[in-house]
Amino acid sequence: MKLKSKLLRIFGIVLLFACAIGLIMLTSFNADLQQETRCASVDIHIDHEQGMFFLERSDIMQILGTAYGDSVKGDALKSIRVGRIESLLEEQAYVEDAETWLDANGNMHIEIVQKQPVVRVINKYGVHYYLDKIGNKIPISDKFTARVPVVTGSIEEGSFNTDMATSRALQNTLKLVNYFRLDPFWNAQIEQIAIAPNGTFTLIPKLGDHKILFGSIANMEEKLNKMKIFYKEGLSHTGWEKYESFKLDFNGQIVCELKSNYEQQ
Repeated sequence: MKLKSKLLRIFGIVLLFACAIGLIMLTSFNADLQQETRCASVDIHIDHEQGMFFLERSDIMQILGTAYGDSVKGDALKSIRVGRIESLLEEQAYVEDAETWLDANGNMHIEIVQKQPVVRVINKYGVHYYLDKIGNKIPISDKFTARVPVVTGSIEEGSFNTDMATSRALQNTLKLVNYFRLDPFWNAQIEQIAIAPNGTFTLIPKLGDHKILFGSIANMEEKLNKMKIFYKEGLSHTGWEKYESFKLDFNGQIVCELKSNYEQQ
C-alpha cells in the first residue's frame, strides 16, 4: 500500500508539472501569435461630455499620422509602443491626460481627457489665452471657444512667458474665478472681470446693466455673500435697471450709484 501511495503521489506531481509546462508553452504561443497580429482598429474616446471640444477624432488621427507616417491601424502589435503614443498625445496643447492600450483582439484604445479652461485672459496688448484652475496656460483654439469668464485690463503677462500664470493679478483672478465655479449663483452671473492698474477688480454680470466695483481680493467671500443677499433680497424689490454700479470695498457696506437718468427724476 505504501508503494502504491508513493507511486500515485509521484504520478500526480509529474502530471501537475506537465500541465504547468503545457500552460506556459500555450501562453507563450498565444503571446507570440498576438505579437504577430496586426492592429485591427483605433478606438478613440474624447471627453466631450465635459463640454470641451478642442479636439476631435480626426485631430488625434492626424497626430498619429504625423508621428508614424500613417495611422497605426494595420501595424503589427509588437511594433506599437503604447507608452510612446501616450507621451506624444500628452505633449499636445489641449490634452490633459491620455490612456492607451491594446486588447486581445488587436484593437487599440485611446482615452483623451482635455484641458479645462476656467477663464479667458486678454492682456493689455491684446494677447488671448486661457487658464485652467491652477493657472496652466492653454492656447486659444480656432475652432472652439470655451464659455468661461473673460479677464481684461492691466495684465502684462503674455501666453508664452511661462507655462503657468505667475503675476499677482492673474493669481488673484484665479482665486475669484475658482470661488465662482463652486457657487452656482456666481458661476452663472459673472461674465467679465476687469483689473485696474492698482490691482482692484470690477465684475461685469451677465444680467443687469451695472458693474460691481469689487475692490481688492481681501474679504472676498464676505463681499460676495453680501452682494448675493442684496441681489436676492434688495434688488428683487427695487429693480436692477436704475443702478450704475455697486461698490463693495467700503467699510463692509454696499454703496449704490444711480444712473444719471434716475438721478434727475
